[in-house]
Amino acid sequence: MAIRLATASFIAIAIPVFLGLVFSNVKVSDLFASAIAHAPGLEPSVTPSTTAPPKICTDRFQVIFRSETDPFANVSLVLHQNGDPKQCGATGSGSKFHSFLFQNYVNWKNGACPSELSKYQVESLLTKTFSQLISTCTENRREDKGFLGFCDAGKDKTPIMLDHDRLVPVKSELMGTSLPCRFHTREGLRISYMDQLTGFASSPPVDCEMVDVDDDNIQTCKLVEQDSPPSEIHLYAVPAGRVFMFAPDHVGEIFHLDHVNGAEDLPIYLKVMSLEPRVFDVFNFFSREESQQLVDRAVAEKSESHRIKRSSTGASGYNINSRRTSESGFDTHGTTSTIVKKRCFSALGFDEYLDSHGDGLQILRYNVTTAYNSHLDWIAPSDQLAHDYESGGVGGNRFATILMYMSDMGPEDGGETVFPHGWPAEVPENERLDKKTALTNLRESPNGAVLKEGSWEESLVATCRSRLAVRPHSSRAVLFYSQHPNGEVDNKSLHGACPVLSGVKYAANLWVWNTPRQGFTGAPIKESHRKENGGNTVASPTIDEFQRIKASFVNSGQDEQMKNAKLHFEDQFWGDLGPNDPALSVNTYEGHKWNVFV
Repeated sequence: MAIRLATASFIAIAIPVFLGLVFSNVKVSDLFASAIAHAPGLEPSVTPSTTAPPKICTDRFQVIFRSETDPFANVSLVLHQNGDPKQCGATGSGSKFHSFLFQNYVNWKNGACPSELSKYQVESLLTKTFSQLISTCTENRREDKGFLGFCDAGKDKTPIMLDHDRLVPVKSELMGTSLPCRFHTREGLRISYMDQLTGFASSPPVDCEMVDVDDDNIQTCKLVEQDSPPSEIHLYAVPAGRVFMFAPDHVGEIFHLDHVNGAEDLPIYLKVMSLEPRVFDVFNFFSREESQQLVDRAVAEKSESHRIKRSSTGASGYNINSRRTSESGFDTHGTTSTIVKKRCFSALGFDEYLDSHGDGLQILRYNVTTAYNSHLDWIAPSDQLAHDYESGGVGGNRFATILMYMSDMGPEDGGETVFPHGWPAEVPENERLDKKTALTNLRESPNGAVLKEGSWEESLVATCRSRLAVRPHSSRAVLFYSQHPNGEVDNKSLHGACPVLSGVKYAANLWVWNTPRQGFTGAPIKESHRKENGGNTVASPTIDEFQRIKASFVNSGQDEQMKNAKLHFEDQFWGDLGPNDPALSVNTYEGHKWNVFV
């Protein structure tokens, strides 16, 4: 449902919206799907019940594409498998992609051509059409099923996502019914409308070159528009139940995320730092002002559950680790942390913010000599826990981490993030330090004296000086993946927080999961624990969650006074709500008060 801003309803500076009054007639059955099951046979909800004449089908198809001609007559659609920079197939320019797609559209419901398509229907049609034209995108255990077998890896390799029962199955002679792929651009934008493809086919491509702006390690992207429309459109196919991952080809490669607004409304850019592990420098992710706001709130936090204290490890409670000596706290609902978390999901290729897929923002403080020895963010499975952490099957685990730095550290101050399996790209191979030499240099340096000789902290610094290490500065961010695109753990994502040798380092972690995490509806349940959970494969909604209301706030643009509208939960900023801003979807409860400030 959507709440549209009425022109007469928001005269005061802040007007409360009492959702208990607005939504008191919403039924529980309207709020939640009846069940989450594998490969449901949903029918398109907007399809007319009567057969439409061919002329109407043609007209509607042209409206859906916003083009009266074949936009792909001179363009080849090139497919990649998720996370793979190498193409696995292409339709070829002048192919029959457009006519195949039209025929599938007409045949979909025996000629009852829908006048609009949901993103799930778009994905189903694209999957079927590509499967008819491309037979080479098959690199998984179901190669005999062609591209359809790539998109649907089978029930034991397909995690159940929150929107699983909204997927529109593909019907074919080869597989009967199968789950569709999602399709993203190289930069992570999800294809939700057919006219997005029309736009790509008609718009000249843009190249991006990173340039330094000042001496503060701030960079931006210089855009150079090409003279003519593209000859190829590259799409990245993501199997059902999986999450999009960037596909870097070489160190130094740039990804221009012009669909994601970063700090100060600047577009976010990624620069590849390493291929194994996959590590990216992230520019314009957050500002120095936001960095300071996060630190100030973390220091001021007094609650026992969220205040900064000695860091713990593991998935089963508060466990002290002798090789993690930092301090940490959580900022789960602060204004700045909420903005940053939503920005993180957009940058990672999600088209909506899913609170259940994130751990919250963990704020870290490292004083002199404190550190965290090399570790994985991917959580090792435990027999005692019901949650299924085996992400290579149907389980859920952390798949991506964005590290945010809120302190400026000099070359000798320590505090870097090290990836022991990676190499510094800027150092030629013949000039790389071995760990023994790095250790000798450390002991001869002034700051090396703060560490005990022979300690694990000293050894970690030597690794930091000889392997891929990221030096912090305020507002710097780094992305790395803990999983491969198929969900298997990436052991090369091993990383550590190098000891601070001088000063204090503040940082933050944003962990994102490939499924809902433990404790949330839809979290995968291990097979050995399903009996005690009613036979469910994923966690059911709690009584509390059945009382939850899903609401969407939209600005109709009819009132000029609303052009700078902002949505607040009570006095907490939630998001911009101008006429051109996307709808703000929230999970809320009866009695919650939402305010719109103009």
